[in-house]
Amino acid sequence: MKEMLTWRQVIAQQWFLTRFCFKHAPGFMAYHMFEAVKLQVSIFFEFTWTVNYVLTVAEEGGDFRKILWCMGILMAAIAVSTVTFAIYKHYVFPRGKQTLYQALRIEIYEKAKEIDLSCYDDKDFYENFILATEETDRCLDRFLVFEKSIIARSVGVLCTIGYCIYINPVALLVMAAVLPFELLCVVQENKKMVEARMERLPHEQQREYGNRVFYLTDYAGELRLYPQMKDSCKVDYAEENHKIEGINRKYGKSLFAYGLLREGFLARIVKEGAVWTLLLYQMLVLRVLSGAQLVTSRSCIWRSSSNIEIVILSFRTVAENSAYIYRIREFLQMEPTIVSRGEKSVPEGSGSLSVEHVDFGYLPEKQILRDVTFTVEPGQKIALVGYNGSGKTTLVKLLLRLYDPDGGKISYHGKDIRDYQVMAYRRSIGSVFQDFKLYAASLKENVLMDVEDGSRDENYRVEQALYDAHFTLEDNRLCYQIETPLTTEFEKGGVNLSGGEAQKVAIARTLYRKQNLIIMDEPSSALDPLAEYRLNQELNEIAKDKTVIFISHRLSTVRDADCIYMMENGRIVESGTHEKLLAKDGKYAAMWKIQAGLYADAFRYTEGSI
Repeated sequence: MKEMLTWRQVIAQQWFLTRFCFKHAPGFMAYHMFEAVKLQVSIFFEFTWTVNYVLTVAEEGGDFRKILWCMGILMAAIAVSTVTFAIYKHYVFPRGKQTLYQALRIEIYEKAKEIDLSCYDDKDFYENFILATEETDRCLDRFLVFEKSIIARSVGVLCTIGYCIYINPVALLVMAAVLPFELLCVVQENKKMVEARMERLPHEQQREYGNRVFYLTDYAGELRLYPQMKDSCKVDYAEENHKIEGINRKYGKSLFAYGLLREGFLARIVKEGAVWTLLLYQMLVLRVLSGAQLVTSRSCIWRSSSNIEIVILSFRTVAENSAYIYRIREFLQMEPTIVSRGEKSVPEGSGSLSVEHVDFGYLPEKQILRDVTFTVEPGQKIALVGYNGSGKTTLVKLLLRLYDPDGGKISYHGKDIRDYQVMAYRRSIGSVFQDFKLYAASLKENVLMDVEDGSRDENYRVEQALYDAHFTLEDNRLCYQIETPLTTEFEKGGVNLSGGEAQKVAIARTLYRKQNLIIMDEPSSALDPLAEYRLNQELNEIAKDKTVIFISHRLSTVRDADCIYMMENGRIVESGTHEKLLAKDGKYAAMWKIQAGLYADAFRYTEGSI
């Protein structure tokens, strides 16, 4: 959101965070507010009331014991205040902040889990999502600082103005006369600063992307192999910095003018001069002000003015913070479009999967799939093949209902998949993506992808799934077997797996769950031809009673399928068994002839050794 929020919207964002904080950490928020009030009350009594009392006793020649009693009570109050503040600072505040951080991040993570995958194709959504994750803690920090400041300073203003009215109400006239001009300067300054911040935001995000490229391990190898890319990134990084500097210059003159007017002319010249002139006139000419009252009046005016100025200035932060909160709330209020129409449970056992005249495009004007139709019967092994960009992976995403088709329908067990409960449907299908990820967790957790119960049966099933996927647990690097941590990001003794080993872990995830329908999108792309052939034979044996859909552009993976569908430009152009398609001498046969030489030796060696 680049435009400025109205004050009504700003207040709404602050009210949202106030309710959120009191909902998740009511005790902390109560203590937080208590410390804010106590701070200003303590300052008032220590630096205003006590000073006035001591100076008045001294001027009137009073008993020194009154001053001693006053100072004793003050010291005792300071001691108690110090103890309560230490408890707040070192125990209550850190715990309370972490509670709020966790609560808001969990809401964001839960929302991220249910949001459609298509949202990630939307630039505006992605900006909101990045902002929500990056600004969560800072938003809460700024809110807590503002909330404490506004309460504390408001109490301080009430105390000092109330006391000034009691001892010298005339002195408030100067502050009342200057305040509207200060307020106008601050409002305009705040407006310009927020406009500048929001204008810088997209460039700062692009600059941060360039920064990530230089320090994330994902890019480290390629930047060393292709140094020209590193230079290009540096140029882009410099350009974004230049744009940010341009925005700063654009707003810098007006911000300088408002700041100079508020902090220099109004504060130092007009207000200070007028206050001292009035107070000295009251004391020396009118003789209506004692020395104690002069000092106290000056203190009240200075502290009231300072507190009001801080409150006004804090609205700069709150206006900017509200813009962030607004975007976070936009993200949290998003609703998925891929929802269940009937909330039906998925029937147990194998069932037919039918794709009927399906059309789909990530963008309305660019169709990826066109009139795709095929049926998979229970227990069948079918394959979707074709060159890169033919629509195979997109079709997988539709089968898993990560997207819904623009036209046509997909049925499972004879029912439209949109009638099933979304997560139950997805869990009923085992899948291996070509762009799978390994996580900084144990080998076992990477197979489970769920909370572990630690039982022997669970451990046995994980080991069996790894064994079926041809993953070697006897590797000397796996010191803790299935409990070995993967990646070295957080564990010194972690293990970085090769591409082929990682792919076997991904396959083991699917084998562990024992679903009746398995979809494998390029399941062996990181393996050499011999390992690929052996794994495919093993998978066929393991999944002999299951329905399996293979997606691949490497035809050795799918030669034993019951039916092969050749895709091109989002359409099915040929279908049949391997032998029938070769006999047709069409597109599939041409693709097979191109690849055959790569696998002939591997197949000959394998078949000869069996």
